[in-house]
Amino acid sequence: MRWSGVVALGLAAGSQALVPSAVEAGPWALGRGHVYAKLSYQRLRAERYAQPDGTVFDIPRFSNDNLDLYVAAGVTDALTLTAGVPLIRSSDLADQPDELGRESGFGDLQMGLEAQLGKRGRFVFGARGVVQVPTGDETVSDGLQAQGSGVWEGAGLLTVGTSLFGGKGWAQAEAGYQYRGGGLNDGFQYGFQVGWNANGRAWLSASLRGVEPFSQTPGDVPAGSLTGVGDRTTYVVVGPSLFVRLGAGLGLQLDLEGAFHTRNLAKGPQFRAGLTYSR
Repeated sequence: MRWSGVVALGLAAGSQALVPSAVEAGPWALGRGHVYAKLSYQRLRAERYAQPDGTVFDIPRFSNDNLDLYVAAGVTDALTLTAGVPLIRSSDLADQPDELGRESGFGDLQMGLEAQLGKRGRFVFGARGVVQVPTGDETVSDGLQAQGSGVWEGAGLLTVGTSLFGGKGWAQAEAGYQYRGGGLNDGFQYGFQVGWNANGRAWLSASLRGVEPFSQTPGDVPAGSLTGVGDRTTYVVVGPSLFVRLGAGLGLQLDLEGAFHTRNLAKGPQFRAGLTYSR
């Protein structure tokens, strides 16, 4: 049977991309000539689905596997250019009979600009903007395993950060406007993170991030359009992260996340492992 009620599983799982998972975005600039890159693998396994009205029901096991490249480059002492390249968006639903097999493809490309605006005491202030290009295919499996939203998207956020515990820790927060084209509902986007440098080589952190649409009424999407399947996606994602410096500019980051307050989203634990490079 076609799971016509389980809309946009792949899209919903990937729609969190406009909210960074770790210290990749914040008020602190990289600085002129500095570069940061991260190649990460992310896996979501879910057996529950939250409908757009918030009702949660059981589904066949759904898995979503992503491979992403993130690059940031300091163009001045205050400005940082960023790019998010969704190399692989792959999903599979264990339905019976197995009509929805494994589907893989390229996702929605992102470009961004971050600015460190100023300092006041221990606090650093900044802003960032992201544009998401609809390079992914939103029509896969009639939208059930969409690899993109099918519309232009973007976000503009203000950020603030501060050091803690005599410089051994930090906290940062951001909030702003999420724009979604094609008649989809815009929303409020936010994130918070607190972290601690354990021993000079290892950093522990905990993050909270989410999106809240301004309206839970279906957006102005043409009838039959597959771009509407990711409309009104809502979530709060929380979880810990561990970063270990390996040497020679390399690092390893591990994240484990769970979600609540969810709508139009496959629900389950999400694991991410990333290899980083900075200079």
